[in-house]
Amino acid sequence: MEETVEVSDRNTSLYYSAFQYMFEAADMTSCLWQPTLKAIGRTQLELAGLQAKQTRAVVQWAYQWMRPTTPNDFLNANALLWSTMIQQYAEVAPRMAAVVETAAESATNPEVLQLPKKPARDTLILLDRGEVAPLERWVA
Repeated sequence: MEETVEVSDRNTSLYYSAFQYMFEAADMTSCLWQPTLKAIGRTQLELAGLQAKQTRAVVQWAYQWMRPTTPNDFLNANALLWSTMIQQYAEVAPRMAAVVETAAESATNPEVLQLPKKPARDTLILLDRGEVAPLERWVA
C-alpha cells in the first residue's frame, strides 16, 4: 500500500507535480546505480589503505637510508622496501578482485533495490486571509 498525500492545487506551486516526478526518478536511478557506486567506494577505500601502508614503508626506507653503515645496508633497505610493497599488494589484490567481481556481477545481473518507504510528510496549506482590517491611526 502506497501512501499518497493529497495536496490542494490552489495552495501549491504549478511545478509541484513535476518536481515530485523528478525526485522520484532520482530515487529510482539511485536504486539502480547503488551497487556499482558501492563497489567504487570500496575500491577507493582499499586503494587509500594501500597508499597509507606504502607511505609508511617508504618513510621507513628513507629512515634506513639516512643512517647506513655499510653498502650492504643500502641493499638490505631496498630489498626490505620491495618485499614490504609486494607483500602489501598481495594482501590487497584478493580484496580488490572481490570488489571488481561484485561490481561486474551487479552490472550483468542488476539487482533493483526496493525504494524505502516514504514517510508521511506534513504540508503547509496557506489559508486565504480575506480582507485585512485597515489600520486605525490614533492622533495624540
